[in-house]
Amino acid sequence: MKKTILLCLTLLSLVACKKFEGEGGRASVTGKIIVHERLFINGVCTDTVTYTGSKQDVYIVYGEESAMYDDKAEASHDGTFKFSFLQPGTYTVFAYSKILHLGNNIPNNDDDYKTYEAVKTTFTLKRKEQKDLGTIEVIVN
Repeated sequence: MKKTILLCLTLLSLVACKKFEGEGGRASVTGKIIVHERLFINGVCTDTVTYTGSKQDVYIVYGEESAMYDDKAEASHDGTFKFSFLQPGTYTVFAYSKILHLGNNIPNNDDDYKTYEAVKTTFTLKRKEQKDLGTIEVIVN
């Protein structure tokens, strides 16, 4: 009798476990990073160069309640990235743009500064889903 009760409790605990977002599943997400680099001369944007974001860091957040990223990937030589073995749930993938803010537009001015701004996309994955996010475009100055 004790073995039957123990077996039932064990099975019930396994069935009752809710799997949260994160690693351990069969879903995956892929995408590509494109970088638009603005070229400045004397505080004026003169040209923009576009190239694939090789070696660009891409971050993923598991769930909607986390304030910190859970995993990081580095884009390959052609700008593609992939996060594999994900559980069903909601995720956010982001990369950083490095934005130059000009001061008084005076050459050699110390008022210029750069900030990082997240370019992100939020999505929901189903079991065994292979999601393609398309292109994430970031700006670098």
